[in-house]
Amino acid sequence: MNHSTLHQILKKLHLSGLSETLSVRLQEAAANRLSHADFLELVLQDELNIRGQRLLKRRVVAADFRQLRPLDEFDWSFNPSIDRKLIFELAAGQFIRQHTDVLFVGPPGVGKTFLAQAIAYEAVKMGFTVYYRSIFDLVRDFIREEAFGHQEKLLRKYLAPELLLIDDMGLKSLPKNSAEYLLEVIMRRYENHSTIMTSNRPLEEWGKLLGDATSASAILDRFLHHAQTIVIRGRSYRLRNQSEPKPTELKKQKRESAETPTPEPTH
Repeated sequence: MNHSTLHQILKKLHLSGLSETLSVRLQEAAANRLSHADFLELVLQDELNIRGQRLLKRRVVAADFRQLRPLDEFDWSFNPSIDRKLIFELAAGQFIRQHTDVLFVGPPGVGKTFLAQAIAYEAVKMGFTVYYRSIFDLVRDFIREEAFGHQEKLLRKYLAPELLLIDDMGLKSLPKNSAEYLLEVIMRRYENHSTIMTSNRPLEEWGKLLGDATSASAILDRFLHHAQTIVIRGRSYRLRNQSEPKPTELKKQKRESAETPTPEPTH
């Protein structure tokens, strides 16, 4: 059987991953005199690997992250007060298995969203279903679907993920009824699935932000019952990047300084 026929059969069997590596594996098998069993194990593992990569890509798309960056890109040196051990424990996903929650609190730019999304990305890689929304996305979704009478369908979308990430609480004021929408999501997810939230404002200000102190109190009562609260203090990482010269700019400054002749002393 020639290679063309093999590829046609693999295509019909929907084994495109195996088909991509078949030529290389055939050469490897001939060069190393692999047994039939060893060769079969190699090509089937190729298929599994490629299917795994495609599945991960679909899950990341479904999660709808915003500017996702992995945990190994986080600059721990910028804010040494962050408990690195705790962050990596959360990234291991045990809190999701236990249906508990996480709250990041701190001023804008200190890394809350970065860390929350990085933890959620690790959850995706472990096979958990994840969904990211800013608090503004959540409120807009419910306002729109309420107008069309599809609120229950939308609510199921927010209740289904094993991990829901609600970002940017307190970044700006929210529309009327925001507290009701958030309360419904938090109450229904309570002890069923995990939620991560990030807040730019202290918890005592949530009543004012949501325009409903009673609902805000109920939200915090349920959410904080099984939640780990991580308070991050410090200056903005983004502002630091704006104020400090980039490596390329720094090199240019040094080069220009070296090329500038030293003025001769005047007598």
